[in-house]
Amino acid sequence: MRARPILAAGALAAGALWAMADPAGAHGVGGRLDLPVPLWQLAWAASLAVAASFVALGMFWDTPKFRALAAGRVLGGPFQAACRVLSRVMGAAGLVALGVLLYAGLASNTNPSVNILPVAVYIIFWVGLQAVSALVGDVWAHLSPFRTLADGAARLRGPDAAHDADRGGGNQWWAVAAIFGFLWLELAFHDSTNIRVLGACLAAYTVAQLAGAAVFGRGWQRDAEGFGVLFTMLSAMAPLHRQDGAPWPERPVSAANKSGSDNAAKRDAREQSAPVLRLRMPLAGLSALPIKRGTVAFILVVLGSTTFDGFTRSSVWLDVAAERTGWELTAVNTVGLVFVIFAVFVLYRAAIAGMAAITGDTERELAEAFAPSLVPIAAAYTIAHYFSYLLLEGQLIITHLSDPFGRGWDLFGTATRLVDYTAISTDAIAWTQTAAIAAGHVLAVAVAHDRAVERWPGPLAMRSQYPMLAVMVAYTIIGLLLLLGA
Repeated sequence: MRARPILAAGALAAGALWAMADPAGAHGVGGRLDLPVPLWQLAWAASLAVAASFVALGMFWDTPKFRALAAGRVLGGPFQAACRVLSRVMGAAGLVALGVLLYAGLASNTNPSVNILPVAVYIIFWVGLQAVSALVGDVWAHLSPFRTLADGAARLRGPDAAHDADRGGGNQWWAVAAIFGFLWLELAFHDSTNIRVLGACLAAYTVAQLAGAAVFGRGWQRDAEGFGVLFTMLSAMAPLHRQDGAPWPERPVSAANKSGSDNAAKRDAREQSAPVLRLRMPLAGLSALPIKRGTVAFILVVLGSTTFDGFTRSSVWLDVAAERTGWELTAVNTVGLVFVIFAVFVLYRAAIAGMAAITGDTERELAEAFAPSLVPIAAAYTIAHYFSYLLLEGQLIITHLSDPFGRGWDLFGTATRLVDYTAISTDAIAWTQTAAIAAGHVLAVAVAHDRAVERWPGPLAMRSQYPMLAVMVAYTIIGLLLLLGA
């Protein structure tokens, strides 16, 4: 009986988003007037692609595949050595970048047009690292200055602290709070490019991460560092996988270790537990993605926030927010952000309720089991909404590198470089946005189908996915309406 009210609420939420979707233009550059074909054709084509993929999977994919491929293959010794060197270089680069951005935010020019901080945070870090994580692998695991500082502090405390355990209990609600705070700052706060506000938030986040690592152990950051949690989730789709704490394959025990030399034994143990770089099939890592307390909420917050960002370009929302400024605008944006996240949550729970009614499994179990299927959608929404920002406004990072603090410097001769807005056409932007939305949902259907055939026999596995397919199609149409215009 629980399924009916949740399904009804899901239909109402979808209807509300549909009715309000009349965007004035796409995020970044280009809009509905730039579309190479009518929007309704794109929406129908994308929806049919999702439905067709479901039918094809049912016909040709009757056994689970991703779980067996999740471990991947260990790359050869030269790749492992290069990975270790690159990890150290990236760790140092991350520390330098953190220092530069802290100074830029706390002590340099407060004009956001000449300060490196907004471009570095909102475009290069937030958008760029999401794209790299999904397409390549978890580079943030090497680049993160928070992890580097926590590792260095642990080594200073001694060998026991260097291998301290996670005492955070595998709870990702800290990460939910962290990522929602950042998204609120970016999408709801009325002065999101205020240099001093950004600098203070960055400093506070750094202190919080180091304090948490000191109290709960370095492993606490795996579940509490919001950006790290997001980049790790996205990297489960990527072909490169960094496996922590696994022994090197076929690594012989050293003679020094056999002889009982303590120093050599400790060195050998550190090398044996070094991260291992693996190559695996894209998407396969989602089958092994750990689901902890707060993981489902985390994914839905990210997905809902990107949906809200598209909704803020709609004529309805522009009418609501046009005359508002200051904290009044912040309050309205906050309500809108929370509402859209809740609507996305209700749609997902509607699919889960329908699935539970078909299979007899509990809704909580199914919500956790199928949450990884939302990760490709979240990645697709990010690419669709923000890739033009990354390609166009992201060019400003080259300018700011010559004068990061707005002091009139020209360190690398690029301080006067202008953005080349002809780097990509509006038609290319529209097609890429549409393709990203469609591809993300097709991949999501594939991940959900693989999980279904892993849990249930063929006919039941197909029937169980009808509610999920309906929500995927709804997400596809709503996403295109919000992104490209109705």
